[in-house]
Amino acid sequence: MNNRFDPMNNRFEGRTDSSMAHDRLRDSGLVQALTDLFADLADLLQKELQLAKTEITEKLVSRLRASVWMVVAGVLGLIAILLLIEAAVFGIASFGIALHWSCLIVAGVLMPPPLRRSSRAGRRRGRASPTRSAKQISQDLR
Repeated sequence: MNNRFDPMNNRFEGRTDSSMAHDRLRDSGLVQALTDLFADLADLLQKELQLAKTEITEKLVSRLRASVWMVVAGVLGLIAILLLIEAAVFGIASFGIALHWSCLIVAGVLMPPPLRRSSRAGRRRGRASPTRSAKQISQDLR
């Protein structure tokens, strides 16, 4: 049996029937279709991964941009509130009240109500020390 390679036919000369069957199977439509299917599937997966990366990047950029605008809006809002407070101080000072008293009046008006209530309650009781809490904790530790 002569097993020389024939480059024109891309085969070995003198092959048996089983190797010819192998060549026919390799060249069949089903094998070709499966090869194309797996190649297309790999290509599709790569494109889907690239699309997912792009979408995630786009969403992150969008959220970052929105966060920056929220910070800018917050800073501008804070500046506006401070300007309104300053206008109130100068408005009170324009009635002839000293500037430092005008600041204290505005601060007293703008003080949050819970702080005002707790400061009044502390004055009524005398001193604001946590003696009751300290006694309770010492009892709990025993």
